[in-house]
Amino acid sequence: MSRVSLNTQQSSVSIFYEQICQEYQRQELVQLANVEKHDLKGAKPKDMSSAVNSTEKIRTWNEHMMETDQLAQQLETCIKAKETDKSYFGLTQTQAQDKLKQHGPNALTEKSGMPWFVQYLLLMTGLFNYMLWVGSILCFIAYGVQEDKRDKSNMYLGIVLICVVLITATMSYFQESKAAAMMAQFKNFIPARSTVFRNGQKIEVNASELVPGDIVEIQIGANVPADVVLIQANEMKVNNASLTGESEDLLRLPDEKSKNIFESPNVAFFGTACTNGSGIGIVFKTGDSTVIGQIANLAQTADAGETPISIEIDRFIKIIASIAISMGLIFFAINFAFGYDIITNIIFMIGIIVANVPEGLYITVTVCMALAAKRMAARSVLVKNLQSVETLGSTSCICSDKTGTLTQNRMTVSHLYYNAQIHEASINYEKFRKNPDLKLDYDIKDPAFKSLLDCMILGSKAAFAFNPTNEELKAHIAKKKGQKVRDYARFNITEEEKEQAKQDLLQAELSLPVEKRNVTGDASETGIIKFAQGIKDIETERQTYPVYSYEQDGNIVDALIPFNSEIKFNMFIRDMNTDQTRPKSKEDNLCIFLKGAPERILNRCNKILINGEERSFDEYADHVKFANDSFGKMGERVLAFAKLELDPSIYKKDPKYQFDIKNWKKWQQVKDRDPFIQGWFPMFNLTLVGIVSLNDPPRPRVDMSVLKCRQAGIKVIMVTGDQPPTAAAIAHKVNIITDPTLEYNYLRQEKGLSHDQAMDQSKAIVIHGDLLAEKHAEEEGLDDLDPEKGRFLIEWISKPEVVFARTTPSQKLLIVDACQRAGHIVAVTGDGVNDSPAIKKADIGVAMGSGSDVAKNAADIILLNDDFSSIVMGVEQGRLMFDNLKKSISYALSANIPEIFPVLCNIVIQVPPPLSSILMIVICLGTDMYPAIALAYENAELDIMERLPRNSKRDRLVPMKLMSFSYVQTGIVQAFSGMFTYFYILNDFGFKLNTLLFLNLAEGYEPNPTDLYDPNLPNFGNTNYGNGDYARSIAWGQNDDAQIDVRLFFVFHNKDSWGRCRWNPNDESVPRFWRYSNVTEKQLCYTPEAVIYVSSAYFVAIVITQIANNMISKTRTLSLSQQQLVNSVQWQGIIFEVGIALLICYAKPFEIGLGGRQLASPHFGIPAMSFFMVIVFYDEVRKILVRKGTDTSVKGKIKLTGWMARNTLY
Repeated sequence: MSRVSLNTQQSSVSIFYEQICQEYQRQELVQLANVEKHDLKGAKPKDMSSAVNSTEKIRTWNEHMMETDQLAQQLETCIKAKETDKSYFGLTQTQAQDKLKQHGPNALTEKSGMPWFVQYLLLMTGLFNYMLWVGSILCFIAYGVQEDKRDKSNMYLGIVLICVVLITATMSYFQESKAAAMMAQFKNFIPARSTVFRNGQKIEVNASELVPGDIVEIQIGANVPADVVLIQANEMKVNNASLTGESEDLLRLPDEKSKNIFESPNVAFFGTACTNGSGIGIVFKTGDSTVIGQIANLAQTADAGETPISIEIDRFIKIIASIAISMGLIFFAINFAFGYDIITNIIFMIGIIVANVPEGLYITVTVCMALAAKRMAARSVLVKNLQSVETLGSTSCICSDKTGTLTQNRMTVSHLYYNAQIHEASINYEKFRKNPDLKLDYDIKDPAFKSLLDCMILGSKAAFAFNPTNEELKAHIAKKKGQKVRDYARFNITEEEKEQAKQDLLQAELSLPVEKRNVTGDASETGIIKFAQGIKDIETERQTYPVYSYEQDGNIVDALIPFNSEIKFNMFIRDMNTDQTRPKSKEDNLCIFLKGAPERILNRCNKILINGEERSFDEYADHVKFANDSFGKMGERVLAFAKLELDPSIYKKDPKYQFDIKNWKKWQQVKDRDPFIQGWFPMFNLTLVGIVSLNDPPRPRVDMSVLKCRQAGIKVIMVTGDQPPTAAAIAHKVNIITDPTLEYNYLRQEKGLSHDQAMDQSKAIVIHGDLLAEKHAEEEGLDDLDPEKGRFLIEWISKPEVVFARTTPSQKLLIVDACQRAGHIVAVTGDGVNDSPAIKKADIGVAMGSGSDVAKNAADIILLNDDFSSIVMGVEQGRLMFDNLKKSISYALSANIPEIFPVLCNIVIQVPPPLSSILMIVICLGTDMYPAIALAYENAELDIMERLPRNSKRDRLVPMKLMSFSYVQTGIVQAFSGMFTYFYILNDFGFKLNTLLFLNLAEGYEPNPTDLYDPNLPNFGNTNYGNGDYARSIAWGQNDDAQIDVRLFFVFHNKDSWGRCRWNPNDESVPRFWRYSNVTEKQLCYTPEAVIYVSSAYFVAIVITQIANNMISKTRTLSLSQQQLVNSVQWQGIIFEVGIALLICYAKPFEIGLGGRQLASPHFGIPAMSFFMVIVFYDEVRKILVRKGTDTSVKGKIKLTGWMARNTLY
């Protein structure tokens, strides 16, 4: 299996794992809120929690919370036979064998998959393919029973129909094979052998033979062979990337437990990798019962669901099939009433099926979608699933992240708050040094500023780093040697060259301005250290005051709490060994630094630093709040910085105080020191040092893109982790909120309105994540079928302008679900592993190019440039694809009527067949294919982003108005064109219209080969007249009867029933092929050969009128003079169409294989030209009336007021 395939499949596991974890955390919050969840008897599980419903029992596992002896007793194992034993005992061999029979092998059960050839064969089924199979079988039957075996048209037709099935099945197979079997990658997680203690001896067994109760040893580099509870660990670390998608190594600690098994440090999961140290644990789950086993089972059975475009195509096929079957049955019955034999009936049935089924549909659809994907790729939008292009076009709601998507993700320090004053800080000190004329609003010598700067450096971990890739190193070496980069990229470089190139690039990096240097870390910290570096070297500062660390259980522990979206702050305890704040005991100085969201930091402070002195925070609380709100209202991200110098008499470095970093959440609300809490350290009574605001400017043109969405009827919802004022200000800047004075919170706080009044009058609403969590917890007790459940969220979402602030990734999943329940087609953006469930849940998941692999693999579309405007462009491309697909289908369907009409005329008025079945196929798969695809290259019409999103229940791919236009309006004109050509040309060869009527089955007498027509002889010279042995009807369209003189055959017609031939067969002044068949060498006048000849002319007539149809299909409402014929691919399609017609008529191999005939110049399309003009003229008039009957005065809404617009605009 390829690496790409494996990564994709592992990401699928990670997505389900993340869903379970988020639901687990959400339900824990519900339990903390003391809200009981009702039993859902008979309730249909929601899509968003399907993962948890299938793996709910994981929540009940408690083996990891048990004491070792209790766990051993439950699993019927023995830790040690005697307390003095150095080795573990484990299970006996008998116990292991019994348990193996009870629990089965330690392996994941692979869902029995069907062989590839069975999957391939199944793709040849379905209504569309069944019709083609039936048509093909009928063709072979007709060929098998026909007397003239030289006429192979039915056999060729049957082969072509089979080829259509094979082509569409092959295309579908390769599409589906990209989502290869999920279970394949799990085999890579299972180690072949495992070290286990049995009967007090350490032995190696097959990992598949492990059972619950086995005591296993896990060494560095090995995969964990089952779900185990650790009883011993030596600096053991595991990498859970196979489960979580996160590559961070996690320390395993046997004595630390967490109720949430996913976060418990004493558990190692099946399939994860041991990356450091070693450990010993008790197996408590094996095989399918493990966490990864249950996720694997869920991943196998997960239903991706149908995309809107696949639903529309299936609906269209059912309509066409219904028409074809109905017509086939009706005319089958009519044929029997007319006395047709079974073979003739079969041929008619073939004609009906071939004429109705758009054989090139799947190919056209695939090309249209692939073209749209190619256009999007050119704009840095990678489409993973072609069908998602149309879904994006149907999007009615976009849930977008703020940072990096709506904004540039280029955080720069904008304002500082210290000494109870706001300072403008958009000019960093490096710029000031280079240009002293600039004015600084802060003083770097101010002690308060210095304290804040120290907090900014010591309270963050982002750092300057530059690690050039091999490609960058090769490019540098190539430039240095004066060679072309693309040529040098193919060569290997030596270690010396690589090292020198690294040094060169590093020096070049260090010479760059600070703001242009590479940084590892999040965007906020990047802005902070770039500001600080211009004043003080951050690496020197951090090395001077390192993070305090201590040894615990043989492991080195750093005293820090990393930032995450749940707690919204980080903490460092640093060793201030050279700091002069406590001169008498500076060697023992430790200091806590906190950085984070103001609402998470300010409530932990009881002091504030003013002019180097600590004062009561309460005195300045209002001023701090004003500064925080001011920064937020400017749309800036706000971070508060606090610190606390620890008492050296308690928090010593010798012996080292062991801070309980891992369990800080358990006692974080304990504000005062409790000697009974081991490892406690203060998280309250801190000193606020200052506040920093960072500006992340909106991306260029994103405001216009949001307006474009609004005009297109698409709701844009911002989902961000920023505080509400910041979120509201940015939302206003990018046009998500148009009038801040009509925002719900503004009306409540500034206008003093009640909740109901504010909800009625507000146009916009900003919802805090805490409120969302509170409301959701309150409703968790309601039954899933209760209509009140989730009403609060749908009520919020129903507002025209919506922003969610301070949200968590799991809440994003709730928001997406609520939008879908409100009837929206939802696109959602995300970049992290924890965003993957929401991305997967959305109708269109959009991952950032800079995001995690799990998020990208969960997504349908990847934004390589992380730009919101690209989503809007994608929506436009999706709409354009749907429009153009409609145009292609309209164009293709129009040819059905001129294909069906000759069959009907053949049956009802019984004229000789105007068009052969094989030429019908040539129209569908030959002449019409390229022009239909060419319509996919049409540019968008002016109103494409002024329409409301497509309503999937009302706005169909093939609505009745489209079918009416294709079948009744243009199709009928084309049919008349073909029939006019038919009667016109046959008249040129002596067949009068009234004579042709009911001639198809008329019986006559086959003349002797030597008989010649003479109007003066009895029976016009037919010597077999009256002889019943020679009485029969003519096999029209077959070469056997092509040379018969119909005047002799149908003696019952008088001589006036036949017309005069336009060209005398003996007139050498005109080309021979105008008078004689180029295939049979028989004359065309008065012979059935003329019917075969006219079939080619009918075919050309359809080609000519389809060119007109292709031109008018370019637009829905615009005139050709407005859209103009600038589509070069369309011209190629027209040339291709005419080229095929010329080949069929004038190239010998095509004439023989497809039944074509060389046409006289006056017959090649000339009779159809007047109908060409009728089609173009009618459509131009129709579009004028459509435009007059369309009201676009209201933005985002198009009202059809005129009759023509209401009834023909599809």
